[in-house]
Amino acid sequence: MLFQFIISLPMMLCFFWSIFFMVRFHRGSDEPHVTGTILLFYIAATILYTDHWLYFSGLQSFWGEYSYSVANLCVYPLYYAYLRAITRTKKNIELPLLFLPAVLVALLFPLGAIFRIPNRGDFLIFARVCFAIEVIWVWWRGYQILRDARVRMDDAYSDDRSYLLHPLYLIQHFLGVTAGISMLLNLLGRDFFAANMMVTIPAVLMSVLLYGLGYVAAHTTIPRETIASEEAQIQEPTPEETDELMMRISAVLREQKLFVSPELTIQDLAAAVHSNRTYVSQCINRRTGLSFSQLVTRYRVENAELILRSENYSSDHEAIPCLQRDYRRDTSPIPP
Repeated sequence: MLFQFIISLPMMLCFFWSIFFMVRFHRGSDEPHVTGTILLFYIAATILYTDHWLYFSGLQSFWGEYSYSVANLCVYPLYYAYLRAITRTKKNIELPLLFLPAVLVALLFPLGAIFRIPNRGDFLIFARVCFAIEVIWVWWRGYQILRDARVRMDDAYSDDRSYLLHPLYLIQHFLGVTAGISMLLNLLGRDFFAANMMVTIPAVLMSVLLYGLGYVAAHTTIPRETIASEEAQIQEPTPEETDELMMRISAVLREQKLFVSPELTIQDLAAAVHSNRTYVSQCINRRTGLSFSQLVTRYRVENAELILRSENYSSDHEAIPCLQRDYRRDTSPIPP
């Protein structure tokens, strides 16, 4: 009884989250593309773990093996699609290529059965190799996507908003563990674990991951403007234009002290210098080697130093040397 419950746990969790996201999508989600993508992930995972449960319950069939093979090659690409959707990463050819093995399996598997082609072993090896490649690619590229999203946050806001990505990083870390287990199980094959209590170990680990991912997807919202890339492609400024714009940026920051506002955005700075956020971001990156948030932090530290040195400042002046040492760890000069 306990064995049946444990091996059915991933299936039940996937079914629960499928219903949850289906209801959210039907009621009108603020981000239907993100909700729709995670919904498709859990539908595919429900099919996969239903086939797992049937197989380890001794109810395997041809169509069960077929749906298992296709769903197994869809779950990681769909997770990757969700990660790209929630971080607003631009579309490229990666996703179609990741789904290509699932399409090939969906077409070739029934043809092999109809024409009785005796190459099932080679077919399974092909599916397992493709699955291993998908897992490694999704895990590696997932970190790159999160890193790029954090860079875009730093280029848009003066305060640190990377905390919005922390739940996704946590899932990505745990995915690394479960990905290794998934590849091992996939290479060994389900027959290796038939009627073996060891199958309960990966079942529990996958249940934790599936529940955690669903919880994160249900509660994590990243405002569109926080990490949205610039849509329009504009002409690159000349070196002279960049120098002139950098002078305006420095003058506005020093004279108007925009950096005092904790909610300062690069859009606010662009409006103050009568430019656009793309020009301002490129100018700051190229002239200082810093992101927008790093530059604003530099001005805030400099302003704090001036306040502490002021004759009107009456607090403990021993804080000044400490502040200076922290400030001088990064020797990049503030633009004049």
